[in-house]
Amino acid sequence: MNTQCHLMVEQCHLAMVRLRVGGRQSDVARELGVSQSVISRLASRHRTTGRVHDRPRSGPPRVTDCNDDQYLRTYALRHRYATATQLQARLRDVRGTRVSRKTIRNRLHRFI
Repeated sequence: MNTQCHLMVEQCHLAMVRLRVGGRQSDVARELGVSQSVISRLASRHRTTGRVHDRPRSGPPRVTDCNDDQYLRTYALRHRYATATQLQARLRDVRGTRVSRKTIRNRLHRFI
């Protein structure tokens, strides 16, 4: 069975409603297409915090937004042999986003 690891906020609320009315975790998980452990962690988080949202994570804010990432991915796929330096310059010229070559490489590793 192809399962996903994360749920959207609406799905989290739906899962909690199903659990409150007496649904089993395995049934709710099957219905939403996730593993039972995802529902178990969701129920545990709801019991301890009273919320279904993820806690905010620490770390620096992202330099690129999803539009920059999409542009970078598209350009890299169309120009297969472009170097990180060339992609960096292109992103700066077109989108106005200044990033390091290492950031470019990190983003490309996620896409390709």
